[in-house]
Amino acid sequence: MGDEFKGYIFKITGGYDGDGFAMKQGIFTNSRLKLLLAPGASGYRAKRTGERKRKSVRGCIVGPDIKNLSVTIVKKGDK
Repeated sequence: MGDEFKGYIFKITGGYDGDGFAMKQGIFTNSRLKLLLAPGASGYRAKRTGERKRKSVRGCIVGPDIKNLSVTIVKKGDK
């Protein structure tokens, strides 16, 4: 991040790659893959009861192709 954030601890809460595909928790890869998502899964809202859909998502590992990274502060540093 930089020297002004020395001592801070951050928690990664999500992000997007250059093409707009969202990162998904629990997918341990730094590439994109297609998952069959059911109602109640994050990143998918079903239109009808029981509907499932195969969607492309990113893994939760941060790589060089991540363009937007969402973080929260867990612990503040000295400054």
